[in-house]
Amino acid sequence: MLISFKMFMTVVEEMSISRAAARSFVTQQCVSDHIKRIEEEYKVILFNRRPKLSLTPAGEEMYKTLCKIAELESDLEKRLKSMQGVAVPKLTIGVNATRISIILPKLLSEYNKFFPNVIISFVIKDTRTLEQLLLKGEVDMIVDLNAHTSPQFNIISLGKDKLHFLISENLYHRYFKQEELLELSSGITLERIKDIPIASNFEGSTIDNIIQHYAERDGVKLNILYYTGEYETQLSLCCNDLAAAICPTMILKKVLEYNKESKNPIFIFPLENQTEELKIEIVTNKGIETPEYMQKFIELLINMMRESIEKYEK
Repeated sequence: MLISFKMFMTVVEEMSISRAAARSFVTQQCVSDHIKRIEEEYKVILFNRRPKLSLTPAGEEMYKTLCKIAELESDLEKRLKSMQGVAVPKLTIGVNATRISIILPKLLSEYNKFFPNVIISFVIKDTRTLEQLLLKGEVDMIVDLNAHTSPQFNIISLGKDKLHFLISENLYHRYFKQEELLELSSGITLERIKDIPIASNFEGSTIDNIIQHYAERDGVKLNILYYTGEYETQLSLCCNDLAAAICPTMILKKVLEYNKESKNPIFIFPLENQTEELKIEIVTNKGIETPEYMQKFIELLINMMRESIEKYEK
């Protein structure tokens, strides 16, 4: 792909000339020259400069087309290397680190029985970045929550998750009475937890957006003091009585493991009135050849993810 096209795609991903220049190790003038060159060649305007940088309809069409070209180039490169007999099979997967780590040891142990020589690389980024990498063919698949619909995406559902409220025993007794345990075990409202310090997923994430939606729906202002996409950090804050947390079902395995050894166990309460679906999905590109080693990974991932969700929902 021409360097001007690559530079244009970098600007789209960063939505900033300066950040695109820094990422590409060139000057801002160099980036602007590449954009100008494309605009003059195709006689279009690719970006609106005011009030802030955004794509024009022509820019959107250019980006969609270049994503397809990048994807095809990546697929072609893999197939040509395979024909030469020199390429080692490699699978690049975009994931949420905590979610995949729950089942990773069992998954890889089983997968290695079938394809012991495949190199697997995990890319940990936010949802928007992962989806852009997938469109460009830089990752082979992503494991995502509520993936954005795109005509280029093939989406496989792994199951539907639920959110749970986590609070240590010590912190629980600061806000609730012992006799309320049985009542709350069937579900807890946001109104009941609004004064408790909470560690939430990073701002703008799928889970954070759903939590904020529920808070607005219920007319509740939550006391969120910490934002982190690392559930290990959230659990650490819980364990040290610094905050409660709201997490999906799959993370409960780590909570139950912690509770086995702790003198300050973490109580788990389902959130009441969950109306938004939290869908765990495998996302791949349509029209791209799926090698056997990737098909097997997807097959095992589907089975183990569904087993994990069902197990910890019980």
